Parts: sequence; C-alpha cells; structure tokens
Amino acid sequence: MSEIDEIKSKLDVVDIVSEKVRLQRAGRNYKANCPFHNEKTPSFIVDPGRQSWRCFGSCGVGGDVFSFVMKTENMEFPDALRMLAQRTGVELRGYKKNESRDSYFEINKIALDFYKDSLMTDEAHSARIYLKSRGVDQASIENFGLGYSPKGRDSLKSHLLFHDVDLGNAVECGLLNKFEDGTTRDFFWGRLMFPIFDRSGRPAGFGARSMDDSLPKYINTAATPVFNKRNTLYGFHMAREAIRDSDLGVIVEGYMDVIAAHEYGYKNVVASMGTALTVEQVRQLKNLASTFVLALDQDVAGQEATLRSLESAWQIFGDANKRSSDPLFAGNPTKINVVSLPEGKDPDEFIRSEGSDWEVVVNDALPLMEYLIPVVSGRFDLDGPGGKGRVVESLAPILRLLDPFDREKYIGMLAEQLSAPVDTVETALKQIRRGFNQRDRNVGENQYKKFEDLKSADNNYKLDEYTLSLIINRPELKEAALELNPECFTRTEDREIYVRWLNLDPSESLMKLLDPVLEERFSSIQNYTMVPSSSTDTLIDFDTCIKRLERRRLQRYRADLIQTQDTDSPPSDDLQNELGGLDKKILETYKGDKEGN
Repeated sequence: MSEIDEIKSKLDVVDIVSEKVRLQRAGRNYKANCPFHNEKTPSFIVDPGRQSWRCFGSCGVGGDVFSFVMKTENMEFPDALRMLAQRTGVELRGYKKNESRDSYFEINKIALDFYKDSLMTDEAHSARIYLKSRGVDQASIENFGLGYSPKGRDSLKSHLLFHDVDLGNAVECGLLNKFEDGTTRDFFWGRLMFPIFDRSGRPAGFGARSMDDSLPKYINTAATPVFNKRNTLYGFHMAREAIRDSDLGVIVEGYMDVIAAHEYGYKNVVASMGTALTVEQVRQLKNLASTFVLALDQDVAGQEATLRSLESAWQIFGDANKRSSDPLFAGNPTKINVVSLPEGKDPDEFIRSEGSDWEVVVNDALPLMEYLIPVVSGRFDLDGPGGKGRVVESLAPILRLLDPFDREKYIGMLAEQLSAPVDTVETALKQIRRGFNQRDRNVGENQYKKFEDLKSADNNYKLDEYTLSLIINRPELKEAALELNPECFTRTEDREIYVRWLNLDPSESLMKLLDPVLEERFSSIQNYTMVPSSSTDTLIDFDTCIKRLERRRLQRYRADLIQTQDTDSPPSDDLQNELGGLDKKILETYKGDKEGN
C-alpha cells in the first residue's frame, strides 16, 4: 500500500469536508451548498462509499480528500500530503530531507527582524528617503516588513551567530555566501529589503533593491528548499482572500506596484516579481477567481513581458476555459483581461498619481483577444510576404479554444486589423487546423490490436499507466495531452504526475520536481512496456487512450448524478436532458474506437 493509499484509509472524506461545509444526509450520500460558488439549491454531494465529492452545479469540480484539501486551503499537492500525513500519523518515506523546512523559515524571520531594525539606523537614511519619495507610508513599511541590509558584509552573519544559527543553514537559506576557502559573508548588503512570504505568511526569501548605481538593481534569494521565484507571488498571502471575495485578481510586475495598490485599498493585487508569469504562479491563482487582469508596463519591454505572461497564463487559464465550454462540467470560464496604462507609467505611479481611477481602469481592461490582436499584428510586417499569415498562425491556438460565437467576433476583428476579408482569415485558420489534425487522423485498423489488454472496464490502473507512459516518454504528445482532463485518472498519484508533466518547463526534469512519495510511481510508469514506435502510432494510441479515459469519467459522472437524485420522485426534465447530453457525449467517445463496434 502506498503512503497516499494509507493516508486515505485512515481518513473519511465526510469528516474532512464537514470541517469546512455543513453537510446534510441525503440517502446514502451527503449534500450541501457548494463552498466554491454561490448557490441557493444544494448541488455539492459527498459520497462516503466512493470517498469522493463533487459539485453538480456550475463548478463541476470534484475529487477525493486530497483534492478537497488542496482546493479549500489553496495548497499544492506536497503541502496537502504533508498536512494529511501528519494528521493520520503516516510517515512519508524520503521526506527526512525536508525536516529542516521550519528552521529555514525561523532563520528567515530572524533575518527579517534584523533588516527591519536596520532600516531605522543612520546608514539606512537613503533607503528611508527613497521610500518617502515613492510615497510609501510607515503603515506599508510595517505591513510588508520592509528593511535594509547594512553594507558591512558580516552584519547579518554576526546577528545570526548571536542567535545561535548554524551558518551552513543560513547559506542554504540564501542569506550568506560561502566562498571556496570556506569563509562566509552576507549575501545582501547596502540594499532596501523586501521580504517575500509564502502563502501561509512565512518569510521564504527576500528581494533587494540597490540604493546606488550598482547592478543589478534588483536581486532576490536564490532557490532554496523553501523559496523558488517561479512558485512565488509577491503579496499573495495578503491578497488571497481579497481575490476570492472580489472574484477578481490583478497581477502586476513589481514589489512597489503591490505596495501602492494595497496602500490605496486595492487588496486583490499580487506581483510576478519582475518576470513573466510562470505556470506555477498561475496554478496558485486559477481557483480563486473567475477574472484576472494583467497590469504590466506597456512600453515595448512591458508588452513583451505581457505576451510571455499570456503564454504561461493561457496554458493553464486557457485549458480551464476549454474544459469550461462543456456545460455539464463547468460554470463561468476564467477570463483574462489586460490593462493598458499610459505609456511611461507603471501601476505604482498610476495608482499614486490617479489612485481614484485605478478601479475604473481595471474594470475597463481589454479582453485578452482585444489586446492580443493589435499587439501581435504589430510584431509582423503586414505588407511583407507571409506577414498576415504569421499573425493568424500566432493567434490560432487561442482562437481554436474560444466559444464559436466569440471566435466569430474575433475573427472579424482580426480581419479588420489585417485589412483582409473574413473568408480569407477563416480559410487560413482552417488550413492551420487541418495541418494539426491530419497527424492523428490517419488511423489504421491494425492499430487497435495494441489495446486488447486495455478493454476491460475493470482494468482502470492499466489504462492509466499506459496513458501516462505514453505522455511521459513521448514529448510530441504535449499539445494533444491538453485534451485530457486530470479527473480522468483514478489514482491521486497519477493525477499529480500528469499535472506536473503538463505544466513542465522544457528545460526541467520531471523527476527532480516530484515529491519523494511520487517518485516510485513515476519510475514504474516511466518503465512501463511501450508498444508503439513511430510518432504516428503514438498519436493514434494516445487518441484512443484519451477517448477511453474520458468515457470512463463521463460514465462515473453519470452514475454519480443518478445516485444524487431523490428516488421517491420522477426524474425532472432538466435531469433527463442532462442525462441525454451525457449519453450523447459517451457515445461520441466510441467513434473510431474498436471497443465501440
């Protein structure tokens, strides 16, 4: 039995959910108003038999005890795993190396207090003058824990020694530099300090701004066991509830942008810390609100950052949009809007000079496509050979995911931008789409012989393993894998491995990003006996796997939906219509699959 299975065996999903939701008995199940959206009629069902939960309302989300804790606590899988393991007394193999995590936070807290006190010294006069010139008041200095790192290269080191801190641990925290001769000195010196907190409000790292002309202007803590810039949003611990309450999150670029926004009462603002949004940052935000606004600088460099952020954001938000287009499983899709500030002004300057207009500007932010069409068009020579075609090709992946009515609207807008007939743009899009689809439609009858051992409806794990082995070992499946809903996988471990793979940066190793408890499962999947050899065979096999996984998911959903109904009353017209829609979708998964013949 794996650690995850052992944890599940010691927990009751009813007990876990009832800590957050007031449940009422409904036959053999429990029901309640969904905690993830507002509703008057209960659509949230907990099934103790299957140890699962699901919203049958506008959310359409569901899962097991792990997914419930992750969603309600806004945790990633590793944090939920550790929390539930501690609760159940299950010892996690391979986690001894993380026992010092708490000590890292404690060391960072000692450093934070030292930097705060140093900001009040004579040496920090320039830092205080700078903050005053930027309009930062004393309340904001306190709220964000701003400080100063003295120029003496042993100042923090001496303070840490006074508090009996192991200098080796301080090096691992990124607070000290260790040189080849074994000596250590302060990493930050002569800089304005911005503590960076994790989602729980613990100091995980620091950002630092130079107070003279030294470069780089900003530096931050290197990656440590508790800090990774790619996984962190500045101000997130302060903004999380405001984003959830307002159903709107605003993403800016820098520390000062967040501080200004919060100072003026706009608490739903976080920063990507001067870089394009990463997949990991977006994953933390996506379940908090239905609308997100990018408010980055709009000079040339700012536009480039916005485009890079949209590439990352759309990989997650756009995937959610695509699944949300299925009315059986979703409510409102996530919207991405973009603020266009006056050129030369960043959000900090704009808020402080025209703070009363910030809310108006955010509310009037351009929808994603209305921003992208002119910006992307401006990146190519529209009068040069192939220029217009390259614009259409760049926007095609997003246009494909839009609702048909929205797609028609934006194709018209794109045609107008390109000074081209709508029919010509539609033809170009069809040619691009045809080029993509042709790769996996050339299906031969003999291909399906490879799936004889996967046909059994009871052999869920084998189908899951085979599918994961295909996507892990075949990088060419990245785009095709976007069609797969993580809920298709039966096991928690498989869902997590799939999501990690889906969001993996090409330069990263999946094994290095996995928690110890997932490594054994990953190794087993990675070494699963592969059948297909050519890329064409792989795409065909994967297409069949997707259909069967999706069929299983739909069938489970249908069964769960029926079980939630009051058997003393005849089924309503809405229920019959929904079941009919499900049956139609299930039938569609048999098309091109020998199992359905």
